[in-house]
Amino acid sequence: MVAVEQSRATGERTDRRADLIAVARELFTARPYDEVTTTEIAQRAGVAYGLIAHHFNNKRGLYLASVNSVAECLRAVHDAPPVGDTPAEMLREQIVRHIAFVEENPEGYLALMHGGSGSDPQVRAIIEDFRWSAVTRLMRALGVREPFRPILRTAMGGWVGYFTDSLIDYLQRSDIKRDELATLVIQMLVGTLRTACVIDPDTGIATELVEQFAPTSRSSTG
Repeated sequence: MVAVEQSRATGERTDRRADLIAVARELFTARPYDEVTTTEIAQRAGVAYGLIAHHFNNKRGLYLASVNSVAECLRAVHDAPPVGDTPAEMLREQIVRHIAFVEENPEGYLALMHGGSGSDPQVRAIIEDFRWSAVTRLMRALGVREPFRPILRTAMGGWVGYFTDSLIDYLQRSDIKRDELATLVIQMLVGTLRTACVIDPDTGIATELVEQFAPTSRSSTG
């Protein structure tokens, strides 16, 4: 919202569609969907009301675009090349990068995840697509391609849910350190993969690769 106002104050040309999404994200995060009006969004974005219909058809289209924009930002964070000399270091760097983004965008992340747990099938689809893309990226690093075997699919779905709930708790309580959270979710990942391989040795994951993800005592302390 500040960026929209600053660009308008300096006379810079802005992306009106992006302005609308930015304001919508702010308002839909702060208030229930039914309490936000398209008139208010247009006024705050400083654009003609008709542009909402032009770009998004209606309020619901704008809401879905605002939800998707948060998911796309997170996807861009994950798409950046990993940094590190070992698989464990690269995994940790990506997990910490994810946590850092969420720390910088807490309201948007919470709105995204809470929206995905509701009854709206299109919002849930956006969330599930993002979450599963992160799983498939991780599985590719372990040499596994879709379709995953049922045990692995179920195990990784559970781990993603654990990571999400841990992040929400982290944002709401702020009583553990970022590095502690990173270690927690990585250890849970390693444990999840180990268990999946024990239950189903044909997951396609080599156990020695799983062990490469295990944090060392040095990385565990940050």
